[in-house]
Amino acid sequence: MLILNSSNKDIKKAAELLLKGKLVGFPTETVYGVACIYDNYQSYLSLNKLKRRTPDKPYTLMLSNVNQISKFANISTKTLSFIKKYLPGSVTFLLPSKKDLPNYLTKDNVIGIRIPANKEALDLLKEVKKPLLVPSLNRSGECPLTNKEVIVKEFNNDLDALIIGDIKDNIPSTIIMINDKIKVIREGKISSKEIIKEYNKL
Repeated sequence: MLILNSSNKDIKKAAELLLKGKLVGFPTETVYGVACIYDNYQSYLSLNKLKRRTPDKPYTLMLSNVNQISKFANISTKTLSFIKKYLPGSVTFLLPSKKDLPNYLTKDNVIGIRIPANKEALDLLKEVKKPLLVPSLNRSGECPLTNKEVIVKEFNNDLDALIIGDIKDNIPSTIIMINDKIKVIREGKISSKEIIKEYNKL
């Protein structure tokens, strides 16, 4: 495993690895995540192997800005306005997916989308210039990790690189599904009550 920091040089190195189909761990504002490039199927299979996860549960697509969402999801002007209130940030949105996407990106015509708020993740996304598939860095069914020493010990033979950084909040992201109506799937730092109140204002 290559250990990197958040310098421009190391972010570029991590981006190069991702574009070559490698797996890279990095901090988000909630926990450490592990990424592969979204349009490389072999990288996706490697991610499943690291996570020990079956292919029936798609990963969240991490984007660098809200303007990219319409490429992957069918959303109304109202939904986009609502999303802009929370992204970038620790919220994952489950949205109606476009029809022409690879099967492994969606489930039941739904795609998960997130835009991180922390610098390391955004710098990496901007350098790669492509979306990433990003679950939390842990084995399926185990707790997400925030300690770099534990990550190095656990994933030394599975990760190609790890960007070291600070985790500001270890509460997982809030997960919100928006289709014809809004539904909070998992409550995180932002409460269900606040989310529904904001949505009904639009």
